[in-house]
Amino acid sequence: MTPITRATLVSPLAIAMSFPAFAEYGPVETDHYTLEVQTIAEGLEHPWGFAFISDDRYLVTERNPGTIRRGTVEGGLSDVVWEAEDLFRPEGETGRTQAGLFDIVLHPEFEDNGWVYVSYSRETDRGAALVVVRGTVTGDGDDIQIEDVEDIFVMKEEDQDASALHFGGRMAFDPSDNALFLSIGERRNISRAQDATDQAGSVLRMSDDGEPHQDNPEFATDEQDENPGEPDPYLYSIGNRNIQAMAVHMTTGELWTSDHGPLGGDEINLIVAGNNYGWPLTTGGSDYSGAPLGVGTAMEGMTPAVHIFDETVAPSGLTFVPEGTELDAWAGDMLIGGLVTEGIVRVRLEEGAVADEEFIEIGRRIRDVQVGPDGAIWVLTEHEDGEILRLAPEG
Repeated sequence: MTPITRATLVSPLAIAMSFPAFAEYGPVETDHYTLEVQTIAEGLEHPWGFAFISDDRYLVTERNPGTIRRGTVEGGLSDVVWEAEDLFRPEGETGRTQAGLFDIVLHPEFEDNGWVYVSYSRETDRGAALVVVRGTVTGDGDDIQIEDVEDIFVMKEEDQDASALHFGGRMAFDPSDNALFLSIGERRNISRAQDATDQAGSVLRMSDDGEPHQDNPEFATDEQDENPGEPDPYLYSIGNRNIQAMAVHMTTGELWTSDHGPLGGDEINLIVAGNNYGWPLTTGGSDYSGAPLGVGTAMEGMTPAVHIFDETVAPSGLTFVPEGTELDAWAGDMLIGGLVTEGIVRVRLEEGAVADEEFIEIGRRIRDVQVGPDGAIWVLTEHEDGEILRLAPEG
């Protein structure tokens, strides 16, 4: 693989010390910092997720065509290191499809086992299945590859369908026991989120080998159904719409998400085992036609959102700012990528409630956001000519 130079930086030290000038992005003003915006890479096709495999290298997914590439913090971008050859590509829906290659996360013991996990939509006889595969990162430097890729989770056959929307696909690891969380959207069929026999509209929890977690809760099925079926053993929560922003808090171990609302109603949730988050019975939004949905934001037996945004965010990507970085004023704060807001939402949580909220405008649809090994904010822009941007305090 021959790296393709996308930026003019020469070393990680240079990244930390200076910023090249890019006409399309000026400094971003926030409540605490002036953030310089640096373009690290460009020319990615709808990037969706990325993971740092070392201090100076990362892997990044391209939703469609379903490929993974390797990048360097100096700006290098490789050819394809892995491709999902059985990707679901619905015909005639190029402009509307949300199908493709989604998230990529590292096992908590990645330095020892080299395991990397990837989620994507696979073409099947019934349409599409959300799957998770596990591979091993081998080699180093410019010779990094992903090998020995195998399925660890395939959405069960009866839950597969041909919809091109609401796949979810975000993943997060619980380092306390190496459990893997996976979100699956309700596939644009709102009734599925309340069906405990269905994997859609939920958060799943599994072992790092893809088996249902032994401590998963057991949900009740619909007593009015003549043939209710068995509750799905993977379910961790239900009543979720289309979660694309999810992370485990680095100190509390809590699982936090930000879920897409319909027309308005984007929300932040603390996901607890066995809870029902209400969709579509409770929501802060309305139907796309403007018609009301559900009974409002609260209902007996449903867990209310921790926070409902006043304006549409279209959240995708979520992380927490660790202590000990140059973003010290934001330590512990949640950063959420915004597709519609074209920036980052910073949220401060205090005693389980939102104490501060700030919209940080960048001017591009943000698909994923992370704090890199260097302590700066790294984001993916969700476009056909997608970029990797780095944001750090001025100077």
